[in-house]
Amino acid sequence: MASVNPWHLCFLYMRKVILILFLLPVLAKAQFNIHELGRKQIYFGITLGANVSDYKIIKKPYVPENDSIKSFSSKIGPGFNLGIISNWQFHRNFDLRFIPTLSFAERKIEYAVRQKRQSVVMIPQSVSSIYLDFPLLLRFKSEPIKDFRLYALAGIRFDVDLASNSSVRDKLLLKVKKYDIAAEYGVGIMIYFPYFIMSPEFKMSHGIIDINSPTNNYMYSRVIDKLYSRTFTFSLHLEG
Repeated sequence: MASVNPWHLCFLYMRKVILILFLLPVLAKAQFNIHELGRKQIYFGITLGANVSDYKIIKKPYVPENDSIKSFSSKIGPGFNLGIISNWQFHRNFDLRFIPTLSFAERKIEYAVRQKRQSVVMIPQSVSSIYLDFPLLLRFKSEPIKDFRLYALAGIRFDVDLASNSSVRDKLLLKVKKYDIAAEYGVGIMIYFPYFIMSPEFKMSHGIIDINSPTNNYMYSRVIDKLYSRTFTFSLHLEG
């Protein structure tokens, strides 16, 4: 049976949800918030979101033939986010955004391990994390179309894993580092109401530094050369 790529499924669902969100402003009867177009340069808000995460794994170039691990793969895990938005509108079409966020994420690696009787057993290893995220993003907004605007954004994010020293994490055979840096990019829609702006947003992030913390005494770690984080997030921003 052919395997299903979870990132391909996310992309398919994302296209459907984007289509629905494009139809929302047509049905909404919101009054355009004129203050956002230049009179109000700095404003704040909150963000709620759901995420799915996994690892990009780079295998070590040489693994002994008699190694017990025959193969391994990354599996997606669920999570959610809660953050505070600070937005500086320094141009009619450009914003600088800083969104400190508390994020809960779970990533999994599934190993196919050969037993003594040559049978293969699937053994999962899960890494649960609690992150403090500090993203700095540049957002480009289209001109208003009735009561909404489209936008694209990109930037960099610095993460601190608060669970890295937990007693539960110490029992795992797979270790990851406390700090991570990721590139982020995404798209969204700003829907205007008289006293606030609602923005559904889709965002991808890709780790740009290796977060693998080798523990060569364990077979689960010695087959991995590098680990990079990957996350897909759907967020709902409320600003005003």
